Amino acid sequence: MVDIVLAPLLQVIFDKIADPVLQEFSDYFELDDQFKKLQRILPMAQAVIQDAEERQATDKAVSVWLSELKDATCRVEDLIEEFTYRQKGARSKSYAVNFSKNRRVLDDLQEVLVEGLKLPLAERKVGGRKFDTRETSSFVLVSEVCGREEERRKILELLLESSGERSSVVSIVGSPGIGKSTLGQMVYNDDEVKRCFDLRIWVYVSPDFKVKRIIKAAIESATGSKCDLEELDALQFKLWDILHKRKFLLVLDDVWNEDEDEWDKLRALFSYGFDGSRILVTTRSQKIAMIIGPSNWAYHLKGLCKEDCWAIFRKRAFLDQLEEENHPNLVVVGKELVKKCRGLPLAAKVLGGLMRFKKEETDWLHVQNSDLWNLRDYRNGVFPALLVSYLHLPAHLKHCFVFCSIFPKNQEFERKTIIHMWMAHGFILSDGESKALEDIGNEYFNELLWMSVFEEIKDCEGGPVRGYKTNEAFYNLARFMGGKELLVLEQGLAQNSVRQVRHASVLPEYSYRPPLIPEALCQSKHLRTLLVFSEGGLPTTPSHIFSSFVYLRVLKLSGCHTELPESIAELSLLRYLDLSNSHFHSLPFAISSLRSLQVLNLLGCYNLKVLPPLDQITGLRHLDISGCEALREIPYGIRNLVYLQTLPIYIVPKNLPQSRVIDLRFKNLQLNFQTDAPHLIEKVELGSLYELQHLDLRGGLKIKHLERVRDVEEAKAANLISKAHLNSLGLCWGHEGSDFIMNPALGANAARFQEQKPLLPGPAGPSDPEDPEACANFLIRTSQQKLWQASSRIKTSRTCS
Repeated sequence: MVDIVLAPLLQVIFDKIADPVLQEFSDYFELDDQFKKLQRILPMAQAVIQDAEERQATDKAVSVWLSELKDATCRVEDLIEEFTYRQKGARSKSYAVNFSKNRRVLDDLQEVLVEGLKLPLAERKVGGRKFDTRETSSFVLVSEVCGREEERRKILELLLESSGERSSVVSIVGSPGIGKSTLGQMVYNDDEVKRCFDLRIWVYVSPDFKVKRIIKAAIESATGSKCDLEELDALQFKLWDILHKRKFLLVLDDVWNEDEDEWDKLRALFSYGFDGSRILVTTRSQKIAMIIGPSNWAYHLKGLCKEDCWAIFRKRAFLDQLEEENHPNLVVVGKELVKKCRGLPLAAKVLGGLMRFKKEETDWLHVQNSDLWNLRDYRNGVFPALLVSYLHLPAHLKHCFVFCSIFPKNQEFERKTIIHMWMAHGFILSDGESKALEDIGNEYFNELLWMSVFEEIKDCEGGPVRGYKTNEAFYNLARFMGGKELLVLEQGLAQNSVRQVRHASVLPEYSYRPPLIPEALCQSKHLRTLLVFSEGGLPTTPSHIFSSFVYLRVLKLSGCHTELPESIAELSLLRYLDLSNSHFHSLPFAISSLRSLQVLNLLGCYNLKVLPPLDQITGLRHLDISGCEALREIPYGIRNLVYLQTLPIYIVPKNLPQSRVIDLRFKNLQLNFQTDAPHLIEKVELGSLYELQHLDLRGGLKIKHLERVRDVEEAKAANLISKAHLNSLGLCWGHEGSDFIMNPALGANAARFQEQKPLLPGPAGPSDPEDPEACANFLIRTSQQKLWQASSRIKTSRTCS
């Protein structure tokens, strides 16, 4: 099956071909007929597309048509975006020839649309583009466990009974989604277990069964700190030092490995504890349970009873008891839906989350009567429940959901990373108001988090969220729905044809080797995402990707050891570029020509000394230069990046010639300060703190070399007090470190720094505008106000929560 979510994409095509700029191109190149035909036929296709999307799993003809339609639509979108990008260029003959060659692309889409209208599809009203959702937060995701009290008691009996053996193994065996990990967590946090065992260790194993990794994870869980050891012998000795002469409980969650030799290597390492030490394993495999311990120490977890499943469902489906009482008809349908969950708590949880936003009985009945519940190959598992939930998601969320499987299984990622990638692909729809796309994307993420698509990753129980990963069951569904469009290469290219691949990840075959991008992948001329994962970095930059994948929107090449070539300029449609933790000293000047770029991630590029001009990339929203300690200047023209939100470091430049002065009222008009009357213009020096004046920055900002600020007027021009979304501000006199950091968590810093630089009196600012001490005092006073604002926002947010 392929990701056949087309309603938003068809709407995008419809909107774009109606754009006056594109109409001008169509007239110039005599494509007006093709565009008019598409404008006529697209609404008819949109009317039946929702019915087609729901029937794809049970109707082969519909599935094939949707696959062809998706391919043709994506090609047209690439073509249109390329034309739009070049709209400021000259209409050369060569460009006309290229346009003529691609005319067939428009005809192909029209033909596919006509073929689809011959299918027996029902018209349905496509949902609106505005996404209405409530704000959610992480605390609502930890729902109370329903049932499992008897199971918890039996597992405790096995763990706590005296067997006279060291490190006996207890197994919890069950199907995916039945609650093995949840039961393990209940036992792990039980008060009796805490009293009985000197030490408790939790390790998530996953299919990646590597002895060294598991030992390191056990050490980090036991000590609560990061383990930097790499050699197996040193790791074994460290683990022995932790476990010997102690009674411990070790939980190995989600074990897949059925190799008895590998398990024996691991089991020997955990034989150091006192008598009564236990290992608790959760697994879906009966064979694994037999390998690692006697059958009488294996507990086979069954499904929940209907009452407990209903309790889970109702918590998600209804806001409170009053809402449930006000919808008795939905309760009746809901209890029938719960029967289809077959005792799987994950299925009940997901379905409940899905139905919470549907309040019409017809919507609930439509889910109940779906043919997908009867899919022969998946009838007895959690898959039908997840598939039904997926197909009833809003169309834009379907794109976001499927895209999550571009990461390797169990790969940790940051919330902002995936939101920025969604933005780069146009998955996030504007609400037509002033809300930032990042905020709308955050709502999308919270919706998927609410449905348990994502799981939070924490360093310790009750600690802050470090990152996220996709739930395994949902990951498998997303890969299933992605079909041929999505490719994760771990051990070479297995597919015969890659023509339809739109999103690809490349992993190294072995952790110590750099990943190789297969030449065969270059057949995918319309590739839009390429993520290259490498633990040891990239010794050489695969330059052929810049000429082979000209339609890329997202490119991750972190860890580059060499300079990037100027040919990167060929990626004219690129919106997301991740070059983090790379070793180069400079970036190619061609970066300046990537006018579509929204995100440039240079985090951890510690050798980077200079940035290319960025003022022409006016759509840039995030420039992450955290950790770029060798960087000595910020290119002029940052103030032109009116959408910029992320700029963690700003370096005040050295004094510039007085002739480089402009009038703010006449932007881009250069004046000579030596010949023009200075009292007639508002002076702004390029590259000074004036550059920050109109930027609505978010997150943290560190300003370096503040000793270069000449007067209070320049300090005021930074307009820091109006930047409502800043939550951390660092002030540095010099380059290294921070003399003064304003952060709601570091309020004491203000008082300490004031002792070093006493504030001068006067609410309107210092009396001597040329005094650098006065400039420092003004900035500190501004920072204190920012601290108060940030603290107030945090208190308000906590009160609302």
